[in-house]
Amino acid sequence: MTSDTIRDTPLWLDTVVNWDGNSPDIHQALIAGFEAEDYLTCIKGLEERGIEPVSYINNLDKVINSLPSDSDFRQQCLRALRKTCGLHGILPDSYTITYALNKTGGRAIANGSFADVWKVTNGNDEVFAVKVLRVTEQELEQIKKTYCKEVVVFKRVDHQNVLSIEGVAPTLFEFCMVSRWMEHGNMSDYLNEHPGANRLELLIGVAHGLNYLHCNQVVHGDLKSSNVLIDTGGIPRICDYGLSSTTRNDCSVNASTPNHGSTFRYRAPELLDTEKAAETKKKRPTSKSDVYSLSMVIVELVTGKVPFAGLTDYNAVRLVSKGKRPTKPRRFDFPGTSEAVWKVAEKCWHSKADRRPEVKGVLLDFDKITNSVEGGDGQSTWKRMWHYVSNRMPFRFGDS
Repeated sequence: MTSDTIRDTPLWLDTVVNWDGNSPDIHQALIAGFEAEDYLTCIKGLEERGIEPVSYINNLDKVINSLPSDSDFRQQCLRALRKTCGLHGILPDSYTITYALNKTGGRAIANGSFADVWKVTNGNDEVFAVKVLRVTEQELEQIKKTYCKEVVVFKRVDHQNVLSIEGVAPTLFEFCMVSRWMEHGNMSDYLNEHPGANRLELLIGVAHGLNYLHCNQVVHGDLKSSNVLIDTGGIPRICDYGLSSTTRNDCSVNASTPNHGSTFRYRAPELLDTEKAAETKKKRPTSKSDVYSLSMVIVELVTGKVPFAGLTDYNAVRLVSKGKRPTKPRRFDFPGTSEAVWKVAEKCWHSKADRRPEVKGVLLDFDKITNSVEGGDGQSTWKRMWHYVSNRMPFRFGDS
């Protein structure tokens, strides 16, 4: 496409769309675009100007790949990419997996409330998991746009405690994300098979992953043990972050809600209301509601049971709405658990969201516990692992 075919196209936009991959002018053009008052209008109206949105998206993606991960300009470009992908419901071509993937069976190996998981292999017999969103025809357009925004996040994370994706496979499934297969499954399953695993170490890993997301302005929205996968090295990796904004995420619960240790047990009280479900649906998860969810993950790992085990989801939610919280166990039998770890959960489940700590504070508390166990050798978990948080932030998406 040439500038002659684009009417009233700003010079910066024309430069980006027609970039040949070599000209250094692309950086100056993008900076001029980001600073332009009509930037958003231009991006929304690409097709009206005769521009294929994928041309802009692909070139922006190429620029991002050429920039150092700690570049502020790269963060700007990433925010712009996420915004543009969301507006047009399109992903960069580079996100599409080009090698063949083959299903290992005729049906999904797992089914959740909003997605199915398939096990697939490539030509080298490497194993992958494909999460496939279930979307109705009525939701198609809106889900497609939100899905594209969130896939940009999934593709760009870079932290050992957060699961990234290899890409998407639209020829296999329209709305899907492909990631490396985690042989140990989720954290609940892993602990059932490895009861001697140190639970404090797992919690520290989960907290580091959550802190990384929060430092990059990403709210998980659905943190629970089944959304933490364990890799071959026993390292926890948070998954499904941000999907609460992509999928149907009904926050209401009633007496007929099935009892299966669901999301409701991990959800903050401000997001739950058995009497005002319509209002509740409008409330969005926050970093502080994530911290509450983390408290319930702590409860599960300390007790070996889901929060409020023995109660239906409905009754558990009613108790939480009345200010009740799980009962402290009489004994702490599992490796890495203690009363000190339980007290961290108590801080995190405060009824008032603004009284809950940041995840950084949780990590400091875990650090003190680790130091007391290790004898204060000066090589605490916090010091050993902090670089994963402070030095590996490839994106800061914000609310764009």
